[in-house]
Amino acid sequence: MEPKYSVLTYIFDNYEIVQEVVEKDPEAEYILITDDPNLKSSTWNVVYNEELAKLPTFTKCYYVRFHPFEYVNTDVVVRIDGDIEIRKSLSKLVSDFNSGSYDRCLMLHPARNTFDSELNLWIRARGYDPAVRDRALNFMRRSGYNIRYKGMFQGCFEIVRKNELNRDINNLTYGLMQYTGGDSIDRLDQHILSFVINHYFRDKIKILPVSENIIVNGDLMQWYKHHSKECSNSKVRIEPIMFNKPCKTWND
Repeated sequence: MEPKYSVLTYIFDNYEIVQEVVEKDPEAEYILITDDPNLKSSTWNVVYNEELAKLPTFTKCYYVRFHPFEYVNTDVVVRIDGDIEIRKSLSKLVSDFNSGSYDRCLMLHPARNTFDSELNLWIRARGYDPAVRDRALNFMRRSGYNIRYKGMFQGCFEIVRKNELNRDINNLTYGLMQYTGGDSIDRLDQHILSFVINHYFRDKIKILPVSENIIVNGDLMQWYKHHSKECSNSKVRIEPIMFNKPCKTWND
């Protein structure tokens, strides 16, 4: 039977342990991309990619993230980070995504909805380089973007339909990540993707929004702390906002 949709994940430089699929959908394919030729799984189709193995860690991750259809055999892909466990079939979510003719399903940030507030927290809590923040935010300002515009998507989960719109979004996002990263691609994936969608595509794209509850409080998936089986959960919740307006999410 030909798969109707794909689930795509990746593990590079042993950054995560394999989170095995608890309940698989027989109509889906499950593909895990890795740079470790010895990585094994009982539930994922593990694909070793020798070319990616030569790249820096974040470049590997974001290349797969923004070129997902190079690795799957369907026109709809559920893309998750390697620290997320699938507990139940995702068929209902994918069915609703298809029946609504959505271009993309994206997860709203649960705690902050402006880029500067999130990046300032990174600087305080993670020792993030202010120069990288400034380079990205200044580029957005020069493009005419209001940094206080509310609406930010998380990068650890999404559903993407194979179409020209998403190809353009992914290509522009990946290119801007290379440009704003300076010497190498940086961890600005959710900010750059959100900027690209908010600034250039908000009147063209049809998004199915979900809240972070889909990976922390629901029965579909569980998000773990890196390289562990310790559950992650954001403690702060704000009103869901997309395109500067309150919105309702699929799972709340």
